[in-house]
Amino acid sequence: MDDKKSLENSIRNEAEQQILAIARKEAEEIKGLDDAFAAEIDGFRNLTKTQTDARIRQESSKIENRAGLELKKLKIRGIEAFIGRAVEAAMKTIRDNPNYKKFLLDRLCDAVGRIPAEAEIHLEAKDLILEKEIRTALKAAGVDREIVILEDNRIRWGGCIIVDVSGGRIFDSTIERIYFRKSLLIRREVMRVMGTPPGDTAKESSCKIQ
Repeated sequence: MDDKKSLENSIRNEAEQQILAIARKEAEEIKGLDDAFAAEIDGFRNLTKTQTDARIRQESSKIENRAGLELKKLKIRGIEAFIGRAVEAAMKTIRDNPNYKKFLLDRLCDAVGRIPAEAEIHLEAKDLILEKEIRTALKAAGVDREIVILEDNRIRWGGCIIVDVSGGRIFDSTIERIYFRKSLLIRREVMRVMGTPPGDTAKESSCKIQ
């Protein structure tokens, strides 16, 4: 009887040991799976964070560059508008300059003197009051043929356009043309004074002007 009881106890103890061993193994496997799963989640989280941070930096850089470009454009447009207003204001007073009439008469006499036949003189409306002085100056310069003097609303700031009717040449001595030729230098000087790098140069006109 005692031997039977000892055997049963032995079997029971062995079974309990096996059950405990299996339970420990399962617990270890579960813990291993949990650790692996947690590590995988952390890795994914870190990867996502790295990618997200990189994307944020990339987009932030794009936004900063775009904003900087827009600010630069705005500043350039402001400078160009300022130059335009300054030039417009200056040109409105150019006829008050004592040298203006001499400039106009000299340019007229020089251009008309180079035209052997019919010529037209185009003036801004305000300069038509100088017609008598213009004809007197031309006569004094040796021009004895009839010259047509016309109002030209394309001329806003002053000066003159002389047309060689038969030869097809145009002598443009308007203040607008003079400013066009010097506009790049004026722009650079204004930007230098304002401490701003000069912008793109203006494109030269391709029309035949002498």
